[in-house]
Amino acid sequence: MKGSPGKKESDRIMASLPSASRVEETYDNYNKAFHEYNEVSQTPENMKKLEEASRALDALQKQRRDEIFDLLPQYTNSMPFAVIISSYFGVDNVDEAEKVWEQFDPSIRHCYALRRLEDLIQRGKSCAVGHEAPDFELATSTGEKIKLSSLRGKYVLVDFWASWCGPCRKEIPNIKKVYAEFKDKGLEVVGVSIDNSDKAWKKALEEEKLDYLQLGDPKNITSKLYNFNGIPFIILISPEGIILDKGLRGETIREKIAEYLK
Repeated sequence: MKGSPGKKESDRIMASLPSASRVEETYDNYNKAFHEYNEVSQTPENMKKLEEASRALDALQKQRRDEIFDLLPQYTNSMPFAVIISSYFGVDNVDEAEKVWEQFDPSIRHCYALRRLEDLIQRGKSCAVGHEAPDFELATSTGEKIKLSSLRGKYVLVDFWASWCGPCRKEIPNIKKVYAEFKDKGLEVVGVSIDNSDKAWKKALEEEKLDYLQLGDPKNITSKLYNFNGIPFIILISPEGIILDKGLRGETIREKIAEYLK
């Protein structure tokens, strides 16, 4: 909270970073370049300025991240610092998150930031490559309930998607081709829609003319089980129920399947 000891400590740490003096100017330059190109005139000159400002902002953000991580040994007892550094972790770097979490003194691991980080680590491990795929039971568009575990014995490609997701819809032709090529060789494909609108989901099914298993997840329980916050999220599961790969897109989908189903 503004004015609290924790906020003052956080502000002091951020102000101590070598890059602190360049933050305001770098962000101002980027915002100005963004405005000039998108709101004033989309000229090649303005695009060049925007690209330069974007590169400068990316470099600054990377430098600040490195500076913050370099400070960790000095602040293993600081809850404000735990808040700062924990914001750099997501579902894609749980191994690094665990190494950072372990360095904090056990006496402050009860704080919100570190408990949230620990939860992220545990959820990430539960659905990591090489681990058993978390089971779930969802319904088809006709109401039939299907368990993921009921598909054991086949390689299973699971596509978490939604009708409103443009990139998801663009990925569907790739998945349809893969299914057509490998369905007789032991591949099952499952689409899991996180649409909260049953009508929108069923409309998309008709539009896409999907011929593989489709399940609805209106309560979005699978995002917690599989620790994803963006779609499409596509994973490949072995006949034994082990996650072989995740985050598959484009041609990589077929390439990965072909490694197992030759």
